[in-house]
Amino acid sequence: MSSQIEVGILSRLGQENADEYNLVRAYEVFQHKNHTCLVFEMLEQNLYDFLKQNKFSPLPLKCIRPVVQQVLVALSKLKKLGLIHADLKPENIMLVDPIRQPYKIKVIDFGSASHVSKAVQSTYLQSRYYRAPEILLGLPFCESIDIWSLGCVMAELFLGWPLYPGSSEYDQIRYVCQTQGSPPEHMLRAATKTTRFFNREESKNGVIGHYAFWRLKTPDEHESETGTKSKEARKYIFNCLEDMAQINVPSDLEGVELIAEKLDRRAFVSILIEMLQLDQERRIDPDEALNSKFITMSHLVDYVHLNNVRMSYQMMEVCNKKQRLNSSSSAAGNQHQSGHHSDAAAALAAQNAIINNFIPPSNLAFNGANSMPLHQQGLQGYVINIGKLNAEFDLIILSIKN
Repeated sequence: MSSQIEVGILSRLGQENADEYNLVRAYEVFQHKNHTCLVFEMLEQNLYDFLKQNKFSPLPLKCIRPVVQQVLVALSKLKKLGLIHADLKPENIMLVDPIRQPYKIKVIDFGSASHVSKAVQSTYLQSRYYRAPEILLGLPFCESIDIWSLGCVMAELFLGWPLYPGSSEYDQIRYVCQTQGSPPEHMLRAATKTTRFFNREESKNGVIGHYAFWRLKTPDEHESETGTKSKEARKYIFNCLEDMAQINVPSDLEGVELIAEKLDRRAFVSILIEMLQLDQERRIDPDEALNSKFITMSHLVDYVHLNNVRMSYQMMEVCNKKQRLNSSSSAAGNQHQSGHHSDAAAALAAQNAIINNFIPPSNLAFNGANSMPLHQQGLQGYVINIGKLNAEFDLIILSIKN
């Protein structure tokens, strides 16, 4: 059951500092009428809703950089723990407090997460717009799929629109190939789903004779085979990722300010290309990305006197701020045990074992070290009435304010 896996992963993450690694804090897990209920900290708004609220306007690089840096910190921790998030997208990146901490974020939703050692080839993973080539093609995969997803999110923030908004897996791979070229031969040869999207063809060449190659099926060929009509949903169609640097250049910049902006765009596109490598073996990892020019801003050190560059440095301060932790949190968190017992039969024994062993975050504090479960304490912030749950859902998410 996926909820068991998520509870196990959240329990492991609960042993880490959620604020330091920009991961959502899980307060509690309990059973109610055969539902697994998870209680999380209350966060403000996800990035998709933020973009929508701002009419999908592109974000300036000074706003994109702190978001990317914080997600990379989260992915670095997950990689060290041997975990794959597997559903990174704007909806799963939350703004913590846009007023007091602009662009402070946390990564949420570990419902699709898994351990690298348990990654199963050809599994349906990741939302389509953010799905890595190895998932599309049916290849073995690892935590690098999260870096691909972050690259797609990064491009979306820059464009105000998804880079590859495919309405089908064929359109998804078609968009990728049109901008970045076809995946390398060794990937297509090893993949289990290659023939869904590519035809194997032979060609004559006067010098080297016969040779075989993979050719992406045309939209008409794919439609005749599957009955699915190809669609065009892109706002921007790029012949290469480098072309993104020319999009939405601020019209109010000139002289040295324009030079600094172009340098920053070059650094942005450079890291994006590394994150969107088709071959996962060549894709940049989180720690390497954290040391890239775009994140460290080493390319802008000669321009710190410029207002826009100075603001860029100021925006990055949120990456170093840690929320204040209650000094009694560790003791209270260790004393916390769920008081709920499932009414389910023996079939739920394994699930209950995970729930009963759930380790709440070490920085969790209760009033007076109260060992009563949070949902019985009458704390403000619950978003649903647990007394009215029905059997349609296996997993219920609750949020609670600090």
